[in-house]
Amino acid sequence: MRPSLSSIVSIFILSNIATVVCETRGSKLPRAEMSENRPNANGGRILFSDVDGTLVHYPARLRGSSDGAGVHGAMMHLPPSSTGSRGVLSVETLRLCHRLRREGGVPVVLVSGMRATTLSGRLPYLPRADAYCCESGGRIFYPRTQEDEGGDDGGKEGGTVAVPHPYPGLADGKPFSLVEDMEWRARIEEVAGPFDSKPIGERDGKLWEFARELQKQGYKIDDRGYSAAFRVNRRHQPAELAETFDDFIARYSRKEGVPNDLDCSTNLGCVDFYPSMSGKKRCAEYLVDKILGAGRGDAEVSLETSGYCMCDDDNDIELALSCREAYLPSLTSDSMKDLVGSGKWPLFLTEDVENGIVETRATEVALERIFSRIAEDWGE
Repeated sequence: MRPSLSSIVSIFILSNIATVVCETRGSKLPRAEMSENRPNANGGRILFSDVDGTLVHYPARLRGSSDGAGVHGAMMHLPPSSTGSRGVLSVETLRLCHRLRREGGVPVVLVSGMRATTLSGRLPYLPRADAYCCESGGRIFYPRTQEDEGGDDGGKEGGTVAVPHPYPGLADGKPFSLVEDMEWRARIEEVAGPFDSKPIGERDGKLWEFARELQKQGYKIDDRGYSAAFRVNRRHQPAELAETFDDFIARYSRKEGVPNDLDCSTNLGCVDFYPSMSGKKRCAEYLVDKILGAGRGDAEVSLETSGYCMCDDDNDIELALSCREAYLPSLTSDSMKDLVGSGKWPLFLTEDVENGIVETRATEVALERIFSRIAEDWGE
């Protein structure tokens, strides 16, 4: 069931992603970021897209590359990660996302397990979106340009401002700041405790109580830059726990030992833990109502009736199966591969290795098909 949503939203201007400087707003989302061509709520469509492995790919040939971030030919290169891997997305992917929003009137929402600090560093290179969700859906941000409220929010001292990196065909390169949805944050903090950067031992909330229990068992917890989630990464574990980490993943895939009020999902060999009211699906349910239904709890507006999804991994399954259709540019888990192969669900793989449709090209094909399907939905 979708939660009953309040019609009032308090949103705060993000000063450094982890710390938010407040400013109370009404229930409207930032107006300058919303399409003028959007259909009415009951006929609307919305796209939820994962980022890594879906929009952004990591070609082995670029690992350790010294190329700077930005456009290189037909590709947008992201800054290198701490491990040296280089994410890329195609310029055509950026254009297609822009077309969906501006020409098709389709809101685009990026939903990722990445930490908020990582999102902050990637904003200039990612597609412009109507909402950005990180930490497995635990935090929701909306973009706001200076013109949205007639103020100068993004330019205030301490404000975080994203300047879109230019690419051929960029139609709107205005700098923008992020505004956090404080109604959603308040819900998550009931379990995660106050968002802060204290050591795990000093954090309040059931989420961090469980993190401390895992620490007692010898597991190394990745909490750096996280406020609403934490990660247990195979690569970070001592040798004896790394050897049995498959058992750890299997146990928590079955939700064994997960405390009440918490949930978890697997992602690229890691296990992410977060409040049960969070997660990609529940975050998306909240947003489809807020963006298309104006927060009214309209039964005719739901993921099943209005949502399209792009994804690739285990932590996307719940959301993918709840949406009208889901498109996968790649498969990074056996469970997702089994679901696609079963033919029981509206899950469509766009990767075609034999014909060279892989990575960024498979992402472009997924977006093209979604654009076509939405046009069919609207009888165009």
